Amino acid sequence: MMLKVFPVSLGFLVACAMSALPAQADVLLSSASVERVVSMEYEDGSTETEYVPAKAVEPGEELAYVVSFRNDGAEPADSVVMTIPVPKDMIYVENSVIADNAAVDFSVDGGESFAPRDKLTVEDGEQVRKAAADEITHVRWTIARMTPGEEGMLAFHAILN
Repeated sequence: MMLKVFPVSLGFLVACAMSALPAQADVLLSSASVERVVSMEYEDGSTETEYVPAKAVEPGEELAYVVSFRNDGAEPADSVVMTIPVPKDMIYVENSVIADNAAVDFSVDGGESFAPRDKLTVEDGEQVRKAAADEITHVRWTIARMTPGEEGMLAFHAILN
């Protein structure tokens, strides 16, 4: 069995996060990273999740897409929206979103429309059903107000097909 190893690129992540910021805001992306999610199990039975740099990944590995940001402006920034697509060949991991003081919505139609996860649906023939994790195409964070100097971090996990 041949195992594919995929190089990890941050280019799309930085471009998507930056393009989602409102033009009038001085909110700057301070860092973006893609990290492997590694679960460590200890002899006492406890577990801990660690994040390690992801230079190349194999199918089945879980990654964290992480963006840190800061309001470098002198004024508050209102309604800051950041949208990041779930990369092709990746499946969103349920309940993995980190959202510092942000409302989170999801899309199943390429970012055309968004809804909270519990209200995210898809049409399946003549029925409407709750969207599955592998149908999520984008994650969007909305921050009502960022005061000058305020920093935040957002992230989600996904598994490589």
